[in-house]
Amino acid sequence: MLQCVDRNVNSAETFGPEGPPPDEAARLKRLRELSSVSSGPDPVLDALVDAACLAAGTPIGLITLLDGERQWFKSKRGIDGEGSLRADAFCDYTIQSSRPFVVADAARDFRFAENPFVTGSDRIRFYAGVPLEIERGLRLGSLCVLDRVPRRLGADVRGLLDRLARCAVERLLQSEDRYLLSRIDSGRLNRAKADKAALALAEEALARGLFGLHYQPKIALDTGRHVGFEALLRLKRADGSVLSPAAFAAALDDPTLSRRIGRHVLRCAVAQAKAWATAGVDFGHIAINVSSSQFIALPGSPCLVDEILDATRSAGLSPRHFQIEVTEGVMLSEQGGDIGAQLEALRMAGFIVAFDDFGTGFASLVHLKEFAYDQIKIDGSFVRAMTGSSADHAIVKAIIDMAKALGKQVVAEGVETVTELHALRELGCPYGQGFLFGRPASASDIELLPD
Repeated sequence: MLQCVDRNVNSAETFGPEGPPPDEAARLKRLRELSSVSSGPDPVLDALVDAACLAAGTPIGLITLLDGERQWFKSKRGIDGEGSLRADAFCDYTIQSSRPFVVADAARDFRFAENPFVTGSDRIRFYAGVPLEIERGLRLGSLCVLDRVPRRLGADVRGLLDRLARCAVERLLQSEDRYLLSRIDSGRLNRAKADKAALALAEEALARGLFGLHYQPKIALDTGRHVGFEALLRLKRADGSVLSPAAFAAALDDPTLSRRIGRHVLRCAVAQAKAWATAGVDFGHIAINVSSSQFIALPGSPCLVDEILDATRSAGLSPRHFQIEVTEGVMLSEQGGDIGAQLEALRMAGFIVAFDDFGTGFASLVHLKEFAYDQIKIDGSFVRAMTGSSADHAIVKAIIDMAKALGKQVVAEGVETVTELHALRELGCPYGQGFLFGRPASASDIELLPD
């Protein structure tokens, strides 16, 4: 069992045969592949952490995964948060070797005496970690136990932690196999592989900063005056080519990845608005799309409303500089009730909320009364068809008239021809966006004049 340490000198211990030196590039590539299909809580990994804590007699246990910059808590007991900077992670030492890594008294170890886990509220003094070696030489993280008092690690517990770590590795690999098997249905294996590749592509884009925003202008149809932009996510590859969301759509459907991508979009949009405002440019507003996963409150993390308010206030920007666009699918998701409350809070704070892609989902007229929003965006499929179809023309007219009756703004998406523009003007549609007015472009390619 673990015993308290009363020695005055502490040294880290490693046990077991040494493995090959770590290949960081290969390790990160394998991590992206694995983490992209094993997101979310896992009761088996939670049980392994519980067993490790019970065997070691420690109040804290973790299964961690380390990317290039951060340590993520895949499973945890007795500690708050989702992870930490990799530079502060005890586990960064663990993955450098195939042996277990033990720190009997962190406060007496020069490498950890000033570590925030030691000096901060967690008050960590003891650490024992076993690397999660997914393939020979590729150690993605660790199974570890921690305590707030110094301890020593008995050989029996050390062996048990090693076996539990091997079980955790098997579980992670099973998650990868289950993902592929679950997607095989009447020859859909290729689609499953494509989704897995898309998830890995998005993980890589987040890690390497390849995601960026392009901006498409919104126009007042009566005057042609520019009123704002919609921020659209793009992925710029190393060869300079740019991919639209269709190339990584699976990532936008993944709860964990879409949340991280959404945070990135918010940061980028706020930074661009700040740059334009500082330059004295009248850009109107920037509209950003949010996913249903961003509305889910996670322990220790701010809710979406607080994230948006903190980001805009820190930049010294007014809510009038931003619009929040939400699709029917988001509004009608399982979190619908809480989403409505958060959207109303954003509206009360001064943000415009837009009901995006209206008409393409399953919303009924009653939902237009239930949800908190200020603007209806007519889906481009109706706009493109309205000049050749009396039915689509009638639908567009009905949406415009209904929006006016409800006191809502209305924007027509996908305007591509002058004929469509004239038809929308005749119906009294005040705003539009589409290729007729400008294709999505990077901020550096947009010409805006100072006030």
